[in-house]
Amino acid sequence: MPQIEIEYSAVLPVADALPELALALHHALAPIADTEVASFKTRLSPLSGLVIGDGAAQNAMVHVDVRLLSGRTDAVKQAVGQKVQELLLAHLKDRVGGFSVQFTTEIHDLDRANYHKAVV
Repeated sequence: MPQIEIEYSAVLPVADALPELALALHHALAPIADTEVASFKTRLSPLSGLVIGDGAAQNAMVHVDVRLLSGRTDAVKQAVGQKVQELLLAHLKDRVGGFSVQFTTEIHDLDRANYHKAVV
């Protein structure tokens, strides 16, 4: 915990910037979510099978899904979502070239009773 997935249109020239974005998210979100940086895990997932809007080739997306252990207040989840959007734009908006990109974020709860973790 937390689990983050960054899904993005594979045609976007952003892959080399995503590890830095992931680390920035870990460090910025840890104090907001009251957790440790070492607990974060981020998956970077390029997507090639997408249809966005009217299907035009210049339409693209970057979506960040953040999953936090349940019990966080709505205010904390809002703050996490706002920080993710801020960092998304700061790291990627100048790298998308001529694409029309939808940057989206969603915050979910991980059910504490059903989340299991082992560190060895």
